[in-house]
This record gives sequence, C-alpha cells and structure tokens, in this order.
Amino acid sequence: MDNTFPTRRAGLFESAVQKLFTRPARVVEIENIGPYRLLTLGGDALRNASWTAGDKIQIQLGGWVQRTYTPLDWDADNGRLRILIFLHADGPGTQWARALRQGDSCVVFGPRKSVRLAEPQPSLIFFGDETSVGLAAALTPAQILLEMNAPADNAGVLAMLGLQHAQLCARHRDDAHIAGLGNQLLAMLQAQPEAEIVLTGKASTIQHLTRLLRRQPGPAAPRHSKAYWATGKSGMD
Repeated sequence: MDNTFPTRRAGLFESAVQKLFTRPARVVEIENIGPYRLLTLGGDALRNASWTAGDKIQIQLGGWVQRTYTPLDWDADNGRLRILIFLHADGPGTQWARALRQGDSCVVFGPRKSVRLAEPQPSLIFFGDETSVGLAAALTPAQILLEMNAPADNAGVLAMLGLQHAQLCARHRDDAHIAGLGNQLLAMLQAQPEAEIVLTGKASTIQHLTRLLRRQPGPAAPRHSKAYWATGKSGMD
C-alpha cells in the first residue's frame, strides 16, 4: 500500500500546528551543575511574551513527544528564557537534554498557566524535589522544603539560584522519611500560619502531605498542587 499521501498530510498538519502555537528558539548557553543542566534559550519568537513566574512551557522533542518545564525567568525584551533540567533516569527529556549542544534549535509551546499565585504574591511555603527546583527559583518562596535522593549533590545548584535556605530531606526508597517530612512542613506552617502552600514533585508524597494538612485544625491554608512524576509513569505535566 502506498502511504505517501497520509504521511505527507500528517506532516503538513503538524507543521501548521507548530506555526500557529509554537515559538522557535536556539540554545544560547548550557551550564552543567551537578545532576542538572541549566539551559538558556533565545530567539526573536521569545520576545514580547506574556509570562508570569510559575507559568510553564512545553518543548517538542520530536514528533508529538514533548516535556514540560518551568522557566526560572523570561527576558521578553531580549527574547531569552532559562530552564533547569534535572538529569535522571533515561526518559526522552533526559536524553534530549544530555544531547543538546550550543546552537541547537528547539520548538517551544507556551508560556501557559501552571502555578500562578495571587498578586501581590502572598507569604509562601514551597514543597518539592529535584524536579521542582526551577519553579522554586521562579517563585522565590521564603520557606522551602525539598525531598531529594542525595541532598549534598544539590547544594551547588541551590546556592547558585539563591535557594541555600531550603530545608532538605533525604528520600528513602521505603518512604521511611515521610513522617519526618510531614513534621517539617507542619513546623513551617506553625511559624507562618497565614502562608499559602505549594506542593510539587512526586505524586505520592503530595498525596500524603495533602492528607496531613487536611487533618489540621482551624481554617485550611490555601494550597496549589502540581505532581510532576510518579513511579511507573512518564510524561506527567
């Protein structure tokens, strides 16, 4: 069977969608920081974008495969943004980030709303992990709690981003750390009961902390939740 026409039609449709909703960019700079790559993307299509700290972008990795990232910042005047990618496992996003070289092109979709706080930004307690460091840098919360496989390996990137005040909790495979993690979060909330709470990172940890917060007496603190990954799943937003 001759598949030339269907393939061509699919290619034309994909090209049309890209022109309507995406922004071409190039890799301007790459900085390796421990288990992370800090990428600076640039291009005229990134100018004049309406971006708010906490908004997300999606980068096409080929075909319809894409991964979501939170820019640390976006210079709309000069057409530049920065994203921090945690190099873990061997998924499409990690493979793409490892293979990148300065000058490589990419296709960006967005920015789009993800975690958007009230203005002026309220007092904030932020929970996350290695996949959330970029969002923490964008939101600049006063109190940060991070669940990490190897806290010492993250000291360099946290210091570079001005997040050295973050409290770190070592992750255990059997989740033996979860009770202590919850206690750390409650201590933060007790010190700042008026704060909003942002919960990000691993889905099961977010679920545990959400249940813990629901059991607390008094008015519920405003919460924003965004699961970036779960064991056995890929491509979560």
